[in-house]
Amino acid sequence: MVGIDAQSMVDDSGVVLPDGFTSIEQYAGELAAAFNKHAVLPKINIVEFFVSQQWSRVPEDWRRFFDSPHFDTSSLIPMASRGVAPEGAPVSLREYVDAAFRLRLPRDPVPSQDAADQSKIIEYFLDGMGEKKRKEVVELSQLIDGVARETGSRLVVDVGAGQGYLSRVLAYSSSLSKHSVLAVDFSEGQKRGAEALHQSMAKKLRSRKARAEGYEWKDELRARLDHRVLRVDMDNTDEVVAAAQAACQSKGETRWMLCGLHACGNLSSAILKTFAESDAAAVVLVPCCYNHISEAAPEGKALDQAAPTVGFPLSHGVLRSAHLGIDALKSACQASGRWETDAAGALGTFKRGYHRALLHYLMITHGQLSVEDSVPVVGKVTNNDLKAVIARGDVAAAPPSGPGETEAESEAEAGREFAVYALAALEKMKHAWRPTVAQCVECQRSMDHGLQQIAAVWTLKAITGPLVESLLIVDRALYLRECCGDGGTVRAFALFDVVDSPRNLVLVAQRANTPGTGNGKEEGAAGINC
Repeated sequence: MVGIDAQSMVDDSGVVLPDGFTSIEQYAGELAAAFNKHAVLPKINIVEFFVSQQWSRVPEDWRRFFDSPHFDTSSLIPMASRGVAPEGAPVSLREYVDAAFRLRLPRDPVPSQDAADQSKIIEYFLDGMGEKKRKEVVELSQLIDGVARETGSRLVVDVGAGQGYLSRVLAYSSSLSKHSVLAVDFSEGQKRGAEALHQSMAKKLRSRKARAEGYEWKDELRARLDHRVLRVDMDNTDEVVAAAQAACQSKGETRWMLCGLHACGNLSSAILKTFAESDAAAVVLVPCCYNHISEAAPEGKALDQAAPTVGFPLSHGVLRSAHLGIDALKSACQASGRWETDAAGALGTFKRGYHRALLHYLMITHGQLSVEDSVPVVGKVTNNDLKAVIARGDVAAAPPSGPGETEAESEAEAGREFAVYALAALEKMKHAWRPTVAQCVECQRSMDHGLQQIAAVWTLKAITGPLVESLLIVDRALYLRECCGDGGTVRAFALFDVVDSPRNLVLVAQRANTPGTGNGKEEGAAGINC
């Protein structure tokens, strides 16, 4: 396993930090202070943007800048992707952008193995994966394999295993691996799908072609991978621990470890809690879907003791009083690093957010909702949904536009476009009300300025998102350091390419090795004592 250069990249906490920080505590404190300074920005709710006058929460000089008729919305894209503030931006806005980029955790990947090791992954075990998944599984499997060997773990428990892509590679395709895999998922359907893919893979490996390529499948290898349906959550870690310990006992082993690839929301927290409350030797985790993490602390109030179901904060100390909120957690799921490679897609995202906020405002102003009602969930409105509205004739097709299009014609077309969205969204919402096209056009006309404003706010939220993700990762690293025991190590670093895999940060914790299992480090591997 290729290690991290401890002199240039890893501070004394074992976590790869931005330049200028010497400890994780120092970094966590400054990160929390920076988030709190502009906490209002990621907490702005796009759907309620017009109803609750969310624009007023943005600093006044920033509003004047973004509201200028000369402001170019496309300049938001390099600001979000590379931290390049638009020309003429207020000094305070430039300082905010600079700080947001300076304080986020580094996202340049640290490979888990060299090209020669990657080539040892047998192609048969990568069947059915897209290019993104392949890269992630290859990198992560080799990292897990190295940690398993370092800690003497003979069983790897893959939590949230899904279709078993990572599990199969861990069980069969690692050239040095001698461990078994317990693949855990809460869905019976996922388990059946994983077992079907496993059978298909085994059939291919029995073929003459596979034998000619030097691979011979033996049916006794099937016992190396076991799929189980188990629910793992913050209130229930006992079942997976019992299953892991029973599997070890049946094989005469004692050492086991946990892993998870893009474990969603509180499942990531539950995996770490399972590690903390068990005798697992190590955990390797790539978290995802931060918007599904639970918080218990009311805004502005500290927690004395975490409730069992709380996914943030897990650690004690500097982050204990932090409160993020659902909108900030959603911002951590953004992938603004991709915006420059798909500028049209980013601009389209701004418009969809604008239309969703307009629809909420339209429904309230026409008595279909009250401000006290919970916000209805629409889900994704696809191009096919929009085309269906037009095909039914619910909204007349727009006449072809030309170079001489008047401002009134442009406004009418923008209103018609919103009407198409509104009707498609109400259908997805299963709401009986159908506004007239004229009502939609008038609503859009009255809030025409809002598209530019929502684009700006969406970008500000996206810029803050990596700070929120950094807070979450640091919280988990501190928690692991609290519970991994004397002599253990905790690491956190980027593993995948951030453009291909925006959630590319991995957490690795290893308890101190028992006698006879090695010294816990390979040549070049980085880590520090807890």
